[in-house]
Amino acid sequence: MIKQIIVGKCSSAMQDDFKKAGKTPPAGMVDETCGCIADGYSKGQSLDQAKATCVKQSTAKYNP
Repeated sequence: MIKQIIVGKCSSAMQDDFKKAGKTPPAGMVDETCGCIADGYSKGQSLDQAKATCVKQSTAKYNP
């Protein structure tokens, strides 16, 4: 349940950020990043720690 809430809020926030920037996120990036954040949180990381780790990984993967 918590994971679904985190993924939902994260997805909305990422879509809004891309929209404000006038860009479209690469296919799979939002789902992968938000799933990573939810998994990190469920493993005991704070949301900020999980976000920092997952955004870094996602950026490296989708923006080579």
